[in-house]
Amino acid sequence: MVNLSPEELAALKGEGFLLMKDKEQFVLRIIFPAGIATAEDLKNVAMLAEKYGKGIGAVTVRLNIEIVGIPYENIAPMKEEMDRLGVIYGGTGAKVRPLVCCKGTVCKFGLVDTQAICKELHDKFYPMNLPHKFKINVTGCPNNCAKVQINDLGFMGAPKGRLRIFIGGRFGRESIMGEEICRIEADKAAEVTTICTDFFKAHGKPKQRFGNLLEEMKDTQEYTDFIASIKALAAV
Repeated sequence: MVNLSPEELAALKGEGFLLMKDKEQFVLRIIFPAGIATAEDLKNVAMLAEKYGKGIGAVTVRLNIEIVGIPYENIAPMKEEMDRLGVIYGGTGAKVRPLVCCKGTVCKFGLVDTQAICKELHDKFYPMNLPHKFKINVTGCPNNCAKVQINDLGFMGAPKGRLRIFIGGRFGRESIMGEEICRIEADKAAEVTTICTDFFKAHGKPKQRFGNLLEEMKDTQEYTDFIASIKALAAV
């Protein structure tokens, strides 16, 4: 068992190193913006897994890879090498989590360039600190492979290069289906995200999910103004 304080473990978790159930080793989350990895990225992950872990990588539901079985003493040199290589790692804590998109960019059903939208949002918002975790998904069409309604903020491709907006969803111990607000032009996705994260920062409490905040504030003028500010961006 590693001899670390709760504060030290929390600090490591904030960097993406999570203590395994054996309480001796860690897993680390490697982030691929928009779920896209180059051949060089994959080579780096394989090298890191073999050099610092057990040679195992597990793909997460948010399209990242966790390197398994990292001893505590390997963490510092591993971080140093990842920083040198430009490997992005983390993805935990009260912040915008790694974004997820489907393959709508190349899929025959895709109505929008999901990977470009997702990469833009990643570059602008990941890993913004917020009262609690905040998940953003982008899907290319109503087939909804990225399941946008069960995320804090979801964008679904629509005809004419537009996006349907869903807010306040979550899935887990408590499940909430996100509410559809309106349709926007695809280039307004970052503006909508800013409106949502600003509202969350202004009114959210620690450990409170976005959907619970929206439900709590539904009868307030602040909520009415918030929804109006999103609808003001609606496509004509």
